[in-house]
Amino acid sequence: MRAQAKLGWVLFAYGAAVFLAAIALVRTFGYSSLRNGTPEAFALGLVAIVGIAGFSYLLSATCARRLTQLAEQAENVRLHPALPPIRIPGPNDEIAAVAGVINELKNKLTKGEETRNQLIADVAHELRTPVAIVRGHLETMLKGAEELRPENLLPLLDETKRMSRLIQDMRDLNLAEAGRLALDRTWVPFAPTLQEIVSIMELEAEDKEVTIHMHGDWSGEVYCDAPRIKQVLVNLVGNAIRYVPEGGDVRVAFEHRSGTLRVRVSDNGPGIAPEHLPYLFKRFYRVEESRNRMSGGTGLGLAIAKEFVEAHGGTIRVSSRLGEGTEFTVDLPVFPLNP
Repeated sequence: MRAQAKLGWVLFAYGAAVFLAAIALVRTFGYSSLRNGTPEAFALGLVAIVGIAGFSYLLSATCARRLTQLAEQAENVRLHPALPPIRIPGPNDEIAAVAGVINELKNKLTKGEETRNQLIADVAHELRTPVAIVRGHLETMLKGAEELRPENLLPLLDETKRMSRLIQDMRDLNLAEAGRLALDRTWVPFAPTLQEIVSIMELEAEDKEVTIHMHGDWSGEVYCDAPRIKQVLVNLVGNAIRYVPEGGDVRVAFEHRSGTLRVRVSDNGPGIAPEHLPYLFKRFYRVEESRNRMSGGTGLGLAIAKEFVEAHGGTIRVSSRLGEGTEFTVDLPVFPLNP
C-alpha cells in the first residue's frame, strides 16, 4: 500500500506540473496566438509531448519494476517452494492477477508433492508386512525346513493378492484425491444393484450369524459409475458386518428426496468413541490399534468410499453412540450438475 500511495503522489505531482506549465503558457501568450502556428504554439505542443512521454515513462518504469519483482519472487519460489506466497506491491491489476495464479499453482504443486510423499510412505509401511511374510516363507523353503508343496504356497499367493489389491486401492485413492479419477457414468437401476450387493454380503454375514435388513421403495435410476458406487456400498456394509458382534443386525435403507438418493448403513454394534469420528475417513486409520491387517483390513475402505462419493458430487457422514451402534449416511445426486 505504501508503494501504491507513493506512485500515486508521483503521478499526481507530475501531472499537476505539466498542467500548470500549460496554463502558464496560455496566460502568457494568449489563446489566439497559440492557434496561429507561432513559436508559442510550438512550445505548448512540446510541453504536451513531454507530459505524455513522461507519464508513459513513469507507468512503464513502474510496470517493469513490478514485473522484475514478480520474476525474482517466482524464481525464489521455484527454488524454495516452502517460501511464503508471492506479494507484489501496487494496484490490483493484471500483474497482481498473475502473481495470484502463480501462488495457486505453487499451492497445487506443494499439495501434489505432499500427496506423493505420503503415498510413498503409506505404501512402504503397508507393504512391509506382506513382503516380510513372503520373504520368510521363501527363505524357509530354501533352507529345506519347509517343502515346496501347494498348501505351503497358498499363504504366499494370498499375500501377493493382498499387495495387488492394496496397490490398486492406493492408486484409485490418489487419483480421486487429485481430482483425476475417471468415472464411466451410466444410468444404473439402484434397487437391483443394492439387492445384488446385499445378497453377496449375506454370505459373509452368515459366518457371524449377522442378519442384513434392506429397506427402500424407490425404483429409479442413478447416473453414476456403477463399479465405484458398488465398491462404496461393499465397503460400508462390509465394515458393519466386520464390527458388529455375532448375532447382530445390519440395516441398509435408501430413499429418494428431491433429486438426491440417500443411503443409510447402520448396525447395532459397540459404536465408535466421539474422538475417533473426525478421523474415520483418513487413510490407514483404525479405531482399534489392536486390530491388525488381517482382521481390520487395509484401513483404506472408508477413505476410498469418501473420495468416490465426493467424485460423484455427493457427501458421506457418520454418526455413532457407544453401546448403540454406528450409522453411515450417503447422499448421492441422481443426476449431478457436472456429470
